[in-house]
Amino acid sequence: MTIYPGRVVNGRVEVEDGELPEGAEVSVFLRSDDEYIPTPEEEAELEAAMDEADRGEGIPYEEFRREMIELERKLARE
Repeated sequence: MTIYPGRVVNGRVEVEDGELPEGAEVSVFLRSDDEYIPTPEEEAELEAAMDEADRGEGIPYEEFRREMIELERKLARE
């Protein structure tokens, strides 16, 4: 997945950073005025994490959840 910033001009979405391939399927998400906007570095980090997940380099949710519960308990004891 690649994220392209853009704006609506005359009812159409115009991409700010280049051209999309002809026939590409896209999803459009509208940001609200008070929505958090990530920095370019945060977007790159998120994209890298999604690429890792696509390659199966993550851990299952249940394992992650267990680790977070254990960490929370440890921090509560300190």
